[in-house]
Amino acid sequence: MDRRGVKLRKRFLRGALPVVRLLPLPTAARIVSGIGRFEHRWNAGLRLRFDEAVERGGRILGCDWDVPAVSNRLAGNHILWRSRDLLLDVASDERALAMFDVQGREHLDAARALGKGCIVLTSHFGAHMLPAHWLYRNDYPLRLYMERPRSLSRYMASRFEREGPLSQDKLFISRKGGPTDSASSILRAAKVLKSNLMLFLAGDVRWTGQLTAEARFMDRTLRFSTTWIALGAMTQAPIVPVFCRMGEDSRYHMEFRPHFVLPRDAQEEAKAGGHVQAFLDLLQEEIRRHPADSNEYLFWEDEEAAA
Repeated sequence: MDRRGVKLRKRFLRGALPVVRLLPLPTAARIVSGIGRFEHRWNAGLRLRFDEAVERGGRILGCDWDVPAVSNRLAGNHILWRSRDLLLDVASDERALAMFDVQGREHLDAARALGKGCIVLTSHFGAHMLPAHWLYRNDYPLRLYMERPRSLSRYMASRFEREGPLSQDKLFISRKGGPTDSASSILRAAKVLKSNLMLFLAGDVRWTGQLTAEARFMDRTLRFSTTWIALGAMTQAPIVPVFCRMGEDSRYHMEFRPHFVLPRDAQEEAKAGGHVQAFLDLLQEEIRRHPADSNEYLFWEDEEAAA
């Protein structure tokens, strides 16, 4: 959801974060999210939009959420979400990694042990770029397969500058690319997996054209990219879903789920939609449990109405 003053807020955060990061990082996170919560309390129009979105989302998902409380915390988490991993742009690995509470690392390592590469299947839920930051800090051989993200830490951006046939810079994709660009980017991504590297991509990307399928999400039928399905079916690389949220302790609570391997025919048009739906069902369950980490999902309907 677009907010007035987003660009101004981003400039303010970029200026303030170097100072805020001098504090204990959980305290810094509370200060950053506090900007959004303060704005929510004092901007009646903004508060109404958030309240309406949360009420509508709870109704769709059959949840009895405390609308004012969820709405206020969601507004705070929006600021953290927009700041990506800038809060962790610190030199100390120990200091950055202390911000994470990680469950299921054994699932990730079991998938890696198969020696077939690994697809880390993410989404735009919660602190969605932070799993990549954690993986880099732990020296996993990671590549991102997505549009080039903005407003990232210098720490992560430095990982994009490495050269070679499987370098990160060659794996960023664009919505403006044609079928030829799409095919060549998928082949490069497949080479990454066949080289026993890891690929980080999202399973909730709304897309049009080839390699898409319809699925139900938040009570609407939408088209989603099936690139992750094509890559999984083509390479037989294990797929590990990951979800990351901001906890009550202002630390990142990250969970890796058990891996699965798609059948080779999963990318067929008649079957791809079922695999998309299975992942979106997992995502909707996370939203039910942690609505304050739902980011833009509750506003998608407003966004499409304004288009």
